[in-house]
Amino acid sequence: MRNFIFRINKKYKLKALVIVALILILVYCTPILIKNSKNIISSSMEYINLDVKLKNVKISGIENTKASEVVNIVSELRGISLSSIDLRKTSSEINNIDWVKKSELRKIYPSTLEVKVYEHNPIAIWYNEGNKFLVDRNSKIISELNPDKFKNLKVVAGPNALEDIPVIISMIENYPDFEKKVKSMLRVGDRRWTIRLHNGITIHLPEKNVANAIKEIEGLDREYSLLSRYIEIIDMRLPDRIDILPAGIMMNSSKI
Repeated sequence: MRNFIFRINKKYKLKALVIVALILILVYCTPILIKNSKNIISSSMEYINLDVKLKNVKISGIENTKASEVVNIVSELRGISLSSIDLRKTSSEINNIDWVKKSELRKIYPSTLEVKVYEHNPIAIWYNEGNKFLVDRNSKIISELNPDKFKNLKVVAGPNALEDIPVIISMIENYPDFEKKVKSMLRVGDRRWTIRLHNGITIHLPEKNVANAIKEIEGLDREYSLLSRYIEIIDMRLPDRIDILPAGIMMNSSKI
């Protein structure tokens, strides 16, 4: 009798283990199946809809790129079987457009091609050894674009300035009114910045606490219109004072 009961319990234990195992497999696999369902369906449609022609193209992400340049590339695919379109080849052609950093293409069955464009985002012009380069927020040089076409960007000079350009640009962008007045920046000895304004004022920033110095200048300008005065140099290199040299005076700076 004991042996019989043992066999019955063992049988149900085995079933229970199988059920638990199936539940665990479902719990683990379901998110993966859901995540990849579009790709699975898309891959399946590749084989089912071999004769479906491309009829619609959705393009997004374009701001500076000429839409006609992208349209000219994808328009050559119209009427072609969607399953036979080489996404890598088409993406490569779109990536050759000057403004385009990269592109992503996706087939949406039955007859649509989705094109997502990611553009370059230059934030400054780096002037080094007589040459000008556009720079993005990752300190990467954008060789595809002509710097001469970006008159609105700040010019940054200094042989070792490249890596620090995104930092100083971000600091200045925090103060839009001050940013509008800035024309160029010079990285001095890989230690500090000198800023040149459109009206000719030169600001020597300190080596440390640069953000606080910019905030202080912006505050003084807001309260006293400091940057609209007849000033040649504002020197903030010393931590305990600001020296101001009025325009036309070569010595005897005044102090705030």
